[in-house]
Amino acid sequence: MAKPLTYAIVGAGFSGMAVAVQLLQGLKVPARICLINRSLSFGRGMAYGTNSPSHLLNVPAGRMSIDPDQESGFIDYLKSRGLHWRAGDFVPRSLYGDYLERCLLRAQSAAADGVKLELVEAEVLRVDGAHTDKPVLHLNDGRTIEATQVILALGNFTPRPPATASAVDWTCAPLVNDVWSQGVLDGLDRNARVLLVGTGLTAYDAVLRLLDQGHTGPITMLSRRALLPQPHREQETAPAAGLVPGDFLANETSLRIQLRAVRQLLKDAAAHGHDWRDVIGGLRSHTPRLWQQMTGRSRAQFVRHLGPHWDTHRHRAAPAIYRRIQAAMESGQLSVMQGRLVDVTPGEASASVTWKPRGADTTSSATFHAVVNCTGPSSDLRRVKDPLIAQLREGGCLRVDELALGLHVDDHYRVVDGQGQPLPAIRYVGPLLKAQHWEATAVPELRLHAKRLAHRMLDGLTV
Repeated sequence: MAKPLTYAIVGAGFSGMAVAVQLLQGLKVPARICLINRSLSFGRGMAYGTNSPSHLLNVPAGRMSIDPDQESGFIDYLKSRGLHWRAGDFVPRSLYGDYLERCLLRAQSAAADGVKLELVEAEVLRVDGAHTDKPVLHLNDGRTIEATQVILALGNFTPRPPATASAVDWTCAPLVNDVWSQGVLDGLDRNARVLLVGTGLTAYDAVLRLLDQGHTGPITMLSRRALLPQPHREQETAPAAGLVPGDFLANETSLRIQLRAVRQLLKDAAAHGHDWRDVIGGLRSHTPRLWQQMTGRSRAQFVRHLGPHWDTHRHRAAPAIYRRIQAAMESGQLSVMQGRLVDVTPGEASASVTWKPRGADTTSSATFHAVVNCTGPSSDLRRVKDPLIAQLREGGCLRVDELALGLHVDDHYRVVDGQGQPLPAIRYVGPLLKAQHWEATAVPELRLHAKRLAHRMLDGLTV
């Protein structure tokens, strides 16, 4: 009797949960689905592990269903709990983690006979036989899993420490490298002077965490451009139709021409009374194609010069979060500085920070009781210290993106190795697809990739 198929999903954040649900729903032959996570917080990950009601989703509830073909899934779940959020509302992230758990349990209970789900609390240290059709996963507790298919659903990695003149250790107070680590800001004096390195959504989260714990001291955000994420509309709706033609910039490779055309779209939309958000939203389905049409040089130019401007308009904050940020700035408690971090010298209870203000000839210095890295998660697989990624990288099993945006896969989501060849039985889904698609870090896109990956694996299986 043939052994059941074994699907080993490494990572149980959104992407891993979405693939598991699709497999549980689609498999009609005996199979074992091993969902592997470092902790038993399945479906939480970095994004949805917070219990703070202030930490809201950055995507409206109506676009957060785990299945792209069942758009009302998350809203229906909220209603089943007596929570009457609307499709355009921005819901606490913890509720979304609850929803993912419910989706997994329901898919498990409705799975076909012989299709089994195993929740495995462990870390994958390495994969043997990555270039074969019989990879073997080695876990940190000594167990091994022989897999038919391995699905890497690894999400966001720990932020890379900011570059400074002296290579300081960001793992020790008063420096904080990972603001999402449990309790890193809990013991901070309410009157402490805090510097947040970065001005994106991670910095917004850090500000809210400080305010929620009663912080009254000054908070400063520092970044090279001092660009702040823009807010969503109060009730976010689908983009106005027709603002972006279906064949927009077909086959155009020039970044300059692409930029000029997008600016014209924004100008035309404004002339007809439309919000700029409608244009950004309308471009969303075109973005992967536009990215893939660019030359390597154009992509590098975009990342360096335009990426931060795009991110602050594309990855927006919930209106309630933006209002709190603005209120903190108006009160004088929160300030924003534009400049480049030069050096940090940590002491016992504070750190001396030196930065160069934009346009200045000299540096400035100040002392802070805490310096927090808010530059966001790392996607530079050349430097990620995760043991599995390190083993695959050093074994030539990953084609690392030259712009440090992630990794590369083929049309079946099989990981492409250092020689440009797809690995037979190792696939990937998650935010590291940004290297190939650019628009691949939020739920509306990731759920599409998760469903396509699952269907690619299911194609050809006999009932």
